[in-house]
Amino acid sequence: MKKKKVLFFTQESVGGAERITVLIAKMLDLEKYDVKFVCVPYSEVSNSILDFLPPEYGAISIGMVRPFVKMLRMFKVLWRERPDIVFTSVLHLTNKVLPFRFLFPCTKFIVRCENYLFTFSKKQRLEVLLLYRLASRIIAQTDEMKEELVEEAKIPDKKVVVLENPIDCKTIELKLQDAQNPYPQNGKTHLVASGRFCYQKGFDLLVKAFAVLKNRRNDVDLYVIGANDGEYSEEFDRVESLSKELGVAEDFHCVGYQSNPYKYVKHADCFVLSSRWEGLPNVLIESLYLGTPVAAFKCIPIVERIVSEQKNGFLADAGDEKSLAQAMENALQLNRVEFSYKGASKEQFTSLF
Repeated sequence: MKKKKVLFFTQESVGGAERITVLIAKMLDLEKYDVKFVCVPYSEVSNSILDFLPPEYGAISIGMVRPFVKMLRMFKVLWRERPDIVFTSVLHLTNKVLPFRFLFPCTKFIVRCENYLFTFSKKQRLEVLLLYRLASRIIAQTDEMKEELVEEAKIPDKKVVVLENPIDCKTIELKLQDAQNPYPQNGKTHLVASGRFCYQKGFDLLVKAFAVLKNRRNDVDLYVIGANDGEYSEEFDRVESLSKELGVAEDFHCVGYQSNPYKYVKHADCFVLSSRWEGLPNVLIESLYLGTPVAAFKCIPIVERIVSEQKNGFLADAGDEKSLAQAMENALQLNRVEFSYKGASKEQFTSLF
């Protein structure tokens, strides 16, 4: 039986969308599918999704080039490979791939929407309105995301399927096998947050909330895991300066990108989601999987369905640092928590292919 050729276009950096893309690829039976990743750099970063790819997958690197050359190279890959299926998971790659849809009438184009329309710029919203309808199928991460696509972007209902993010349990457990507690044994209670340093992640709000918490109790420290170099250095410098202004710099630790963030989350006393918005926060779900109680902004509706107040965490009003500080303080009173989230199944994802 001839294998179906699948091209997964992904950013070369490591983020939630990229890790979910790899996980979806792992669901495909390699006896039936020939899987290749086309890695497209967005900026100079110190980490690469190539480190997460199983060796049996082929990888094609586009290279750091100007946008027009990047789009041309992506087209050349499509023309050379003639795939049966193309998958993209971030808008800035989707908007470069879908314009070629008419040249590949026999190819199925599957698009995963990574964020809500309200988080996009006017230009990005226009790209969604013009291009998403060209896709064969569109994955929305939540019911609310599908509602936006159908009602505001006028995408046909039958094209959009809601598939909540699964968890890569095998990878998490593998990385935790020999991992030691990374925190110093200094009598402190440890809070942790994770994400690249950008405005979306709200680390400025997190530092303000941490300062409020420090005024109530002095036995806490805060660790932030995530890329803070390259394009993220400006936001990192801003947040670091804020921590000094508020007098909490001594207990505010930024450890940069970590290939194994799970050991920090597992051994923390509380995970904090301070994002201004998310698509579907993988880090929040993974924290609960690891039994760590959470404090989270109600930045999107699904957060209120994932976090059960007083059982696995506490919620805070979106953007309100005082509310977040209270949620953090409350969450620190919880012990290890039970996991109840259920993402979409392997069968639901593979049926799209």
